[in-house]
Amino acid sequence: MTDRASTGTVPSPDAGVHDAEPVDGRVARRERNIDAVLDVVLEMFAEEWLFPTMEQAASRSGLSLRSLYRYFADPGQLLEATIRRNRELAVPVAHLHAIGEGPLAARIDAFVAMRVRLYDTFGPVYRATLAHAHRLPRISDQLATVRDELREQFELQFAPELACRTSADRDSALAAGDLLAQLDSIDYLRRHRALSATETATVLSSTLNTLLG
Repeated sequence: MTDRASTGTVPSPDAGVHDAEPVDGRVARRERNIDAVLDVVLEMFAEEWLFPTMEQAASRSGLSLRSLYRYFADPGQLLEATIRRNRELAVPVAHLHAIGEGPLAARIDAFVAMRVRLYDTFGPVYRATLAHAHRLPRISDQLATVRDELREQFELQFAPELACRTSADRDSALAAGDLLAQLDSIDYLRRHRALSATETATVLSSTLNTLLG
């Protein structure tokens, strides 16, 4: 699950084995270097360093600035690639087992635990995404996609409760539950209201029980 296209030189059909091996080595080294610098930017985000420069990323990753510019034409491309990589890493954390199945209370507990864990793991990257979305359209598109995916996940997890409502009531409940469980809302509770992870989970669980019960 990655948007990064392969950028290595493809050997011609009649190229010999000895010609292919150095090319494969260069491709592998390039991929390792790209992964290394993306991981470094993710680390900087985790330290609340939301606006890293190309020079800072190069220095911290051990790459030359010239090499970094061969991989990414500008800081925007580097940020976009970093956020895409973060989405790949978030997939297993955001997974819900047997989505939409089981008693409501159990589904709420599983859903809330996952969303709080997702925020605690990737909150800094999400804040970096918000910080850059207004000026970088492709990051804005990624942010919209993430929000849509989180809404869809909420809808699937609580499909039985939403299905038994009238159309208007269903739409209202879906909008309210989606708003409550977006990472923006969890960020507000954790950072601006200084709630602990446990306190945040309690707020989310009790509100979802009221909304869906």
